[in-house]
Amino acid sequence: MTARDNRKLAVYRMEPELLDGLRQVKERDGLPITWQVRQAIRAWLVSKGIAMKAAPGRGSERPETLNVNLL
Repeated sequence: MTARDNRKLAVYRMEPELLDGLRQVKERDGLPITWQVRQAIRAWLVSKGIAMKAAPGRGSERPETLNVNLL
């Protein structure tokens, strides 16, 4: 993480079938698993009426990197 990156590390357990699906999207589309998860959480929060705004300098339409993945 860079000095300007204000994201916090969070660790959650996930069912194997969900991880398998995320890995398939990563292989097929080149989207990092962490980016996929953040987008899904953001969409869920918006569906629950929680206003979300993009972090300064980051668009939600594409991942910040296509070659960094921790999983």
